[in-house]
Amino acid sequence: TGERIHHRVKEISDCVKGRTAEPNFARCDLSAVARDVVATLGVLAKSRQIALTLEGWEAPIWTIADANRLYSALYNLVDNALPEVSPGGQVRLVRGEQGPDRVEIAVIDDGRGMEPEVRDRLFTAGALSTKRGGSGLGTRIAHDAVLVHGGSISVQSAPGQGTQIRILLPLRSA
Repeated sequence: TGERIHHRVKEISDCVKGRTAEPNFARCDLSAVARDVVATLGVLAKSRQIALTLEGWEAPIWTIADANRLYSALYNLVDNALPEVSPGGQVRLVRGEQGPDRVEIAVIDDGRGMEPEVRDRLFTAGALSTKRGGSGLGTRIAHDAVLVHGGSISVQSAPGQGTQIRILLPLRSA
């Protein structure tokens, strides 16, 4: 939607300037956020002959969160994964383990994987982009969005072995 595009442009601008806007916490369904990301990037994935799938998002996950920031975080992570995957490959947005006060979210791809120096700097101000035209801002935006929610984000990746990015997000009563 137009509102999401406006929010994403402002987020990129803020990231470049080294600042973060105040979060807008409200009741939201994380499953709907995940479905929106896949619906938005599904056309791009299909055009590249990549399977983009949702796993475990059938039931709603209600929480108090900034839905636009979480959308941007997941969008950036999935969007970063797509160019790393060959035609016929896959990117999965997975709802992992969930407890009463937390949920795990993973973006898993079977792409090229990352060299250690790229992986180790992924969520830092010194993030390196290996994509043509990439800036490294997408992973910083994702990292900042997760941190503002009190969560954590980690990456497992090696050359030729794909990448798994895991987010552990606290759930707040909605």
